[in-house]
Amino acid sequence: MSTPHYRFGDFKLLPAERLLFRRGSEVALTARAFELLVAFVERAGQLLAKDELLKRVWAGVVVEENNLAVQVGTLRKLLGADAITTIPGFGYRFALPVLDVAAAPEPTPHGRLPVRLPPLIGREDELRELQALLREHPAVTLCGGPGVGKTRLAQELALRQRAEHADGTWWVDLTLLRDDEPVAAGVARALGLPPGPDPLALLAAKLSAVAMLIVLDNAEHRAADVAEVVTTLVQHTERVSLLITSQLPLHAQGERVLRLAPLPLPDAVRLLATRSGEADATRAEEICAALDCNPLAIELAASRVDVLGLDGLAARLNERLTLLAPADARSPSRRNALAEALSWSHELLAERERRVLRRLAVFPGSFSLEGAALVLSNDELPAAAAVASVLALVERSLVSVDRGTAQRRYRLLETMRLFALDKLAAADETALAQARHCDGLGWLFDDAYEESWRLPHTAWKARYEPELPGLWAALAWGQEHDLASATALFGAAAPLWMPRAFQARPHALALAARLADTTANIPTPVLARFWWACARCHSVVHPGLAREAAECAARLYRALGDERGEYLALVEYAFNWRVDGPEARAALAGARMLENPAWPAAVLERGLTTEAVLHLTSGRHDDARRCYQTALEVCRRGGYDAGMARARLNLADGARAAGNLALAVELGETLLAEPVDASDLIGQSTLMSNLIGALVAQGNLDRAREVARECPRRLGRLALDDLWVGLDSLALLHLHGGNAALAACLAGVADREFEAHGQMQRQPNEAADRAALAAGLALVLPATEIERLARDGRRMSLADAMRAAFEL
Repeated sequence: MSTPHYRFGDFKLLPAERLLFRRGSEVALTARAFELLVAFVERAGQLLAKDELLKRVWAGVVVEENNLAVQVGTLRKLLGADAITTIPGFGYRFALPVLDVAAAPEPTPHGRLPVRLPPLIGREDELRELQALLREHPAVTLCGGPGVGKTRLAQELALRQRAEHADGTWWVDLTLLRDDEPVAAGVARALGLPPGPDPLALLAAKLSAVAMLIVLDNAEHRAADVAEVVTTLVQHTERVSLLITSQLPLHAQGERVLRLAPLPLPDAVRLLATRSGEADATRAEEICAALDCNPLAIELAASRVDVLGLDGLAARLNERLTLLAPADARSPSRRNALAEALSWSHELLAERERRVLRRLAVFPGSFSLEGAALVLSNDELPAAAAVASVLALVERSLVSVDRGTAQRRYRLLETMRLFALDKLAAADETALAQARHCDGLGWLFDDAYEESWRLPHTAWKARYEPELPGLWAALAWGQEHDLASATALFGAAAPLWMPRAFQARPHALALAARLADTTANIPTPVLARFWWACARCHSVVHPGLAREAAECAARLYRALGDERGEYLALVEYAFNWRVDGPEARAALAGARMLENPAWPAAVLERGLTTEAVLHLTSGRHDDARRCYQTALEVCRRGGYDAGMARARLNLADGARAAGNLALAVELGETLLAEPVDASDLIGQSTLMSNLIGALVAQGNLDRAREVARECPRRLGRLALDDLWVGLDSLALLHLHGGNAALAACLAGVADREFEAHGQMQRQPNEAADRAALAAGLALVLPATEIERLARDGRRMSLADAMRAAFEL
């Protein structure tokens, strides 16, 4: 049913919408005057008693009769002296002819709101939350970084709520304020109010009895002045709702803040597809992710698709700050180009905040406040001031908060980071910032190194693992520009990168080569820890290099009198002989003389594991199992999860060496079925290699192939090369599958790799696989053919060999 609308003279009244028009223009009335007018019009021509009018207009409030006379006088001034007749001693009658119509209402005023906008893609959850906040709070600030879609979301809300505010919804673009114009004066001007000597007092007075939504767009450049206006309107109006868009909160009275994040990837892809007309979802996802799912960047990118296509656009995203420039240079606007939007935000910052923003660009990923303080602080910028500046940038939505991590972390989204890198280069501070990044992370990881021996491993890992992208970047820079800092950083960060040693290995090799060619004065403790870290990095996959590094570390630690360091280095030297022998036994004996039972589990576990390996390779299976069990218990008591997982894995390997294949497979399958630590690639590769070997030895070839096919998915192609120790068991799978030629080639590759990595003798399970392979090949191929194919294998690259090995 249509709501009643009334016409009388030049006026149209919409009671439900609380609107009054005069020939298409809205007429402002106080709430009391409007309610009185509705009462008169609804009963036009009828006598209305004063008491009846007082009860309706001032329901529940005791007022003097002269208040009614004042409001009647107001209506007479508006409608004409003859519009309302006074009936002495009784009340009033509305004298104008009234037409009650049920037609659709005329458009409500929308105060510079656009009439037609492209469809809003996504943001329905944010829109509902924003609507709920505005119902409960007088002022809501929509915060977010440049181009994140604050203005578009505010427009959508304002358009949807036009009919919910009796006096309209009004849009005020604060970037259009005149030079030195007070914010209150600009708002009044946008609302069509006359100027006055005290703009803020006048604005508050004029809006005191109206019901409207006012959107203040782009408040960040006049935040303090806007906050004053908002506070005054909250205090002095009852039915004015304020929606503000800003990169930072105003901290005004009555304000609530809703932070707007980039679009979810599916919505970002829909936005690009809708605006560009292209439907390649895979390429669109790549583009949107690279653009941080920033709506402005995506809108601008869509405008280039018709010229470049999605492939061309994706190939040029590293040029995004110039590629996404305005299409029409004749109509400049800070909102029609990404770089200009970022520049606008940058120019609003204080000089210290600008310096901090550009220097944060050296972090390729997220960072902690602690890390930022260590990297940014110097004599001119104390740590506390650095942290305060970072938090100020968070307030301005220029630094994003990673809320999904256990420890709160921060980051520059990639587009902002590229912009900041340009500013860093323009300030000629790139080298300085990178040096501070390397030094600062070195300081951070010095602490992390010591914490790693004492803190529960899971908590320690959660705290420091997010630093990995920054670590790799700092090491790459330090290798070329600051050998001492990079050497210190590599050693200090060893507990973090150990599970990803294949990523650390190129840095270890490069730094070791640089140290061999330099006379740089690097402190002995730094060198000792560096060489121990290199030994851990090369452990198992290149035992020869590991022994060399461990021997060097032990000598340096001995000179320093650092017993724990010497113990770890000796244990690593013994472990990387990989089999029992006099050198390994002597090193382990030297370590045992230094051992302190009070040392952390992470230290003691390495010694027990090494002793177990020597027992295992000499056939003392019970002694090996005892050492592994003791290591498991030590790690359990110490809360060292990584050591517990390693001990369980070794127990499975020991079971196979002792001839208990069923137990070896059972333990291996149990570990494989458990949730995995995706970062521990060494542990996963060892587990899967051992399980494949046990399954082949058991004759369960189908299951062995299933596990082998799973390796590339679990480990990634880049980590497969570290599975060279399992080449014999993979070759057996190909032999049993009928491809004896490939099996013989892989045998040659395996022999070469064991020799090249300094492991001249295989461990028991590896030796058993090699013997089974040789026997199987002898049954199907002549000896001369086996030798020829093995020679071919020795010439095959490891990458090609691993690729062929996993094609099962």
